[in-house]
Amino acid sequence: MGDHRELCARADALHATAVAALRESGRQDPRTLSDLARDIGTTSAELARAVRGATGPDTPRLARALVELTRVGCDLQEDAVTRRFEAVLRIHDSLARLREVTDVGDLLTAAAAEMARCCDLDRTVVSRRRGATWRAEAVWIHPDVERGVADRTRAYLTQQWIPLRPGTLEHDLMRRRAAALVSGDDPGLDRELVDAAESIGYIACPVMPSGEVIGFLQGDRFLGTRELTVHDRDNLWTFAEGFGLIFQHLVLSERLRRQRAAVQDAFAAAEHGLVEIDRGELLLARREVPRTTGSVRDVVTRTAAVFSRREREVLELMVAGARNREIADRLVLSESTVKAHVSRVAKKLKAANRADAVSRFLLLERGRAGTP
Repeated sequence: MGDHRELCARADALHATAVAALRESGRQDPRTLSDLARDIGTTSAELARAVRGATGPDTPRLARALVELTRVGCDLQEDAVTRRFEAVLRIHDSLARLREVTDVGDLLTAAAAEMARCCDLDRTVVSRRRGATWRAEAVWIHPDVERGVADRTRAYLTQQWIPLRPGTLEHDLMRRRAAALVSGDDPGLDRELVDAAESIGYIACPVMPSGEVIGFLQGDRFLGTRELTVHDRDNLWTFAEGFGLIFQHLVLSERLRRQRAAVQDAFAAAEHGLVEIDRGELLLARREVPRTTGSVRDVVTRTAAVFSRREREVLELMVAGARNREIADRLVLSESTVKAHVSRVAKKLKAANRADAVSRFLLLERGRAGTP
């Protein structure tokens, strides 16, 4: 009898706690709710065993406690699912607003703000990866964060390329290609970043619209007492997948606009040349063909049958004097991929090195144009 009274009292206390949590729906720490749900499950199992073995006046009370605790446990689960769907809807609304942005730079700034809004974060970062380093391209910090902390955080994130140190969260993201959550005692914390930002933990995930990690999204909670949970990690991952696709689409759209403009320029130049030929005076003299004054892109366009589309883009930037890292940043590629394209371009031109490839290409184009 004593054990049953203690069990019923524990069930009543859990029931009261759960009812209070439901009244505060959306304002409770998900970790606290998870612990509460676990305790309800354990106590409900004890009540079920007690009901099966009870006799006499204890049976109705135990059965009533089991029914009430089971019902409130189901209500908690339903509330958790509802709040999860609400978070997904907020993320979709944020992504819909990002799809309206038409400039890559504006997109990164807007993404940092939208990430904070839909994922309930106080500080967010959209960063770019370059080889074995990364740097923030956009930072959003809640206005209530102390000014000195905000300035130190921005300075650390934006004024240097941060190494992808083995053992840190970002290095692990490169390997696992999934979102992660680290707390204050996790060895994966980047200590320099944590010290600069005075963070006790944060969430992060890779941005990889085409399978290759091109950057990261990071965020934390600085204000209040709510701790980050796996739900925050999952929300950020959902946002990152949508953002990556929007970023890729916008970059490709801008590239297509540049290519379309180059084609239009080439056709305009050709039409102008035909008009000049039609109007020009035939001279009985040594042929004089002016050297080409077209853009690098016009020159590369004439080799469409020799090089692939990506090789033409790389060659265009090579002729313009860009190095591999600059080409990688411009075309959103890794340096290793750019090196492979440069190697194929040089092979097709039978060139010994990069400079020889550019020289042979320009000589080839001058010969095709009839330049002495």
